[in-house]
Amino acid sequence: MIDLYTFSTPNGRKPAIMLEELGLPYTVHTINIAKGEQFTPEYVAINPNSKIPAIIDQDTGITVFESGAILIYLAEKTGKLLPTDTAARIQVIEWLMFQMASVGPMFGQLSHFRRFAPEQIPYAIDRYEKECGSFLGGASLLGRV
Repeated sequence: MIDLYTFSTPNGRKPAIMLEELGLPYTVHTINIAKGEQFTPEYVAINPNSKIPAIIDQDTGITVFESGAILIYLAEKTGKLLPTDTAARIQVIEWLMFQMASVGPMFGQLSHFRRFAPEQIPYAIDRYEKECGSFLGGASLLGRV
């Protein structure tokens, strides 16, 4: 059984999707980041970075935080979705790292500056829109994110 500590965010959804794909049993523990629950001493003991998501594998006693690390752990635990052949394995890890370091953060920043920033900052919006557009083959994102 896996205990999944998460909230309804893109990073928080990744492990739940992976657990479903792998057919692993899990229990969801909602950590309401809007209320600061990630800073409670109980949660910091699970993830010292005070971010979601995190898991505790009750079968092994292993705790893992950061969505990419969780995905790799679950793939290795089950022997699914992460090849053992070196060339194929590194290709999967490359794409995971690309998502974790580029796609996820850039789309997150664009969403933040377009929707949630207290003031519209054209430079920031333009910068992240161009970065995200490059991931989509140069497509314009104006008004779409």
